[in-house]
Amino acid sequence: MRPLHLVAFGIVLANCGGDDGLSINANKDNFCSQIADVACHNLYQCCTEGEIENYLNVSDPRTQSQCQDDLTKACERDTAKLADALDSKRATFDSKAMNDCLNALVAPSGECATVDTMLPWVDACMTSAWVGAVGEGNMCYATFECAGSDSYCSPSQTCTALPGANQPCSAYGCAHGLYCAGGTCQPLVGQGGMCTSTSQCAKDLFCDTSQPTPVCSTLHDGGQACTSSASCKSGQCNPGTCSNSTSTCYTDAQCYGRCETGGGYCNTDSNCGEGTCSNSPTTYCTSDIYCNFGSGSGSGSGSGTCVYTNHCQPGTCQGDIVCASTQLVVDYCTSALGSLPVPPTN
Repeated sequence: MRPLHLVAFGIVLANCGGDDGLSINANKDNFCSQIADVACHNLYQCCTEGEIENYLNVSDPRTQSQCQDDLTKACERDTAKLADALDSKRATFDSKAMNDCLNALVAPSGECATVDTMLPWVDACMTSAWVGAVGEGNMCYATFECAGSDSYCSPSQTCTALPGANQPCSAYGCAHGLYCAGGTCQPLVGQGGMCTSTSQCAKDLFCDTSQPTPVCSTLHDGGQACTSSASCKSGQCNPGTCSNSTSTCYTDAQCYGRCETGGGYCNTDSNCGEGTCSNSPTTYCTSDIYCNFGSGSGSGSGSGTCVYTNHCQPGTCQGDIVCASTQLVVDYCTSALGSLPVPPTN
């Protein structure tokens, strides 16, 4: 028999169905047992025996009660540091945040998988149940102990404010709503503002690099035209196909040209073979510079152009290049892995 080993507690906390008879009422003293109750309840509703043993890292069957005991003990060991922070008043526990999240993670009775546009627990589990109570300038042991979202526990074990606008960037980043630009923290760019990457844009915007001057633009809904997956709310832009190959593409610029004769890849006519000078038909060339003759050269005169007979035909991106509509298969035995409210560790 392999021993239970839960280094990362969140990995084993899958959710697999049914809310029958499960009572959730978490507080700072019992959150480990409550997390374990939800995890094991769901595991034994939907997961196979092999999946359960795999999650628990054992080689023989466990009962649901044994599952709850094992996970509770593992959680309590892993959260000793957190329990100390709660007991020492360096952090507080938000029961409502925890209970809202746990209730959202329990699958509807009799269902093991559903189809939705988003995971049902995303909003409910967005807020952490562990709230920092240490003010800036005071001693801390972990960042989750610091009050406010714009402070962190520095190497000197002091809650420290993240740098604000126009202040030098820190190794821990900038305050919310800011990004590091040229060594200083600057406000995130709003819609229509110039950008070079999406990380510079405000929430729900992306940097549209398909524009002559890239700007932060609104993410596209399903069915709207797109130039990359980063531009879609769903995170998926359905690509087209290059007119002269089987390569996928989002814009014409992503399709190589093809030579009229021979079909080789090209960017310019010169890639498809030599040409001859317009002012000296017997002179071969690969660019116009070969056709600029000085007086007395004997082979031609004046400035000419290089004339090619085998031209490079540019490729085009063809197809219905639009954002996919968001549709997720919510499998309560697998897709909720890591989604239960695992206590913070730093």
